[in-house]
Amino acid sequence: MKIGKKIIPLLLCAVLATSLAVPAGAASYTGVSNWFSPSLNEMELLDLIPASFDGMDLSQDVTRGEMCELAVRAVEKIMEYSIEPERTDYFSDTSVDYIVKAYELGIVSGYPDGTFRPNNKLTRQEFFQIIENFCNAAAYLPEADGSYLSQFQDADDVASWAREAAQVCVKCGYVTGVSDGTTLTLVPEGYATRQEAMAMFLRAYKSLNEYYYYVKNAQVVVDDHNGIQGGETGENTVVDNVAITGVDKHMMVTASTLNVRSSWSSSSQVLGTLSYGADVTVTGLCENGWVRILFKGQTAYVSGDYVTDYTEVDHSASDDAVAVANLAMSFVGYSYVYGGASPSSGFDCSGLVYYCYGQYGYSLNRVADDQMDRDGVAVSYDNLQVGDLVFFGSGTYANHVGIYIGNGNFVHAATPSSGVRVNSLNETYYANRYLGARRIIVN
Repeated sequence: MKIGKKIIPLLLCAVLATSLAVPAGAASYTGVSNWFSPSLNEMELLDLIPASFDGMDLSQDVTRGEMCELAVRAVEKIMEYSIEPERTDYFSDTSVDYIVKAYELGIVSGYPDGTFRPNNKLTRQEFFQIIENFCNAAAYLPEADGSYLSQFQDADDVASWAREAAQVCVKCGYVTGVSDGTTLTLVPEGYATRQEAMAMFLRAYKSLNEYYYYVKNAQVVVDDHNGIQGGETGENTVVDNVAITGVDKHMMVTASTLNVRSSWSSSSQVLGTLSYGADVTVTGLCENGWVRILFKGQTAYVSGDYVTDYTEVDHSASDDAVAVANLAMSFVGYSYVYGGASPSSGFDCSGLVYYCYGQYGYSLNRVADDQMDRDGVAVSYDNLQVGDLVFFGSGTYANHVGIYIGNGNFVHAATPSSGVRVNSLNETYYANRYLGARRIIVN
């Protein structure tokens, strides 16, 4: 393969957050279930569906070859590069380029007899393994946790070779199982329809977006071969007669959107933007008040008026409370949907809280005012901990709720226009409407 995997994280940071594009032509499909229509539309907007899928019956079972094509298309979209395989003779029964590419990326493997069998249907546990391999190929390495399989009646039926992958897929929310109303199963040896596979694959693809862009908040991995020329961390320099004191620190963005520029002036070229709460690596402090940072592997500058010293998140809360807050953070960027309470449908404010706490076994009321009146125990503003619920409204009625994440910030499903995002309790709008806080998990 002509491109190294090590640069994928950098490209994910740079590309995933801006990869939405309307496909050139509208494709048509048959057998599309109502539940899958929103995911299908999203995959079309992300341009994740290969052209060969046009006209397919999506209610039919997905094949090994089709899954390879989906996976490779996603990787190449992420990398903005067409992979050139080193060889094409790995399998005796196929030399199709996307299967060869998927093999070289480590996403798939063949059978002991040297075949790949691209037309074979893909079992659900084979799909689990492919999804884990896809994540690993993109340098995302979620840890397996066996406890997540306990909810499935047939968990013991998962083959030993697929058990870790199944744990990862369930833990990360890629796989939700099959329910008949009374029991929940994985059906590991059953087949997945094309639309089921596409829906699960979409969740995995989006999790890379969340992990690299939102959770990592614009942290950058530098290509070893390029490095940074000038503006190294801690280096004192002079740029256009402005002295810069070298530092090695992290700061946090305090503006809703902050322009990143090529030099220390508002008239210089805009290289990109950072969002509120982004953690930036600072390499120098300019004497005119600007700040030198690393941005997508380059030296860049932001106004010092809109960044502040970064403080680590307070982890004095219980492990479960921190885990709930981290889960909520993973949904930053998801849509605000009135009445929504799941990743597949989107969230409203109380729905996000209800869902995140529900994943850890805590049953909350469904609307914000009831959560404030009936769930947990009251805590003062000065004693807020990560995972506490913070409420907003007028009088004594709470019409909005979020989850505190430390440093005066909270994550919430804000509005239909902004979706799930992070804001500060100190912002005028929220400070004027703050009603109180409740702690759900009391140590």
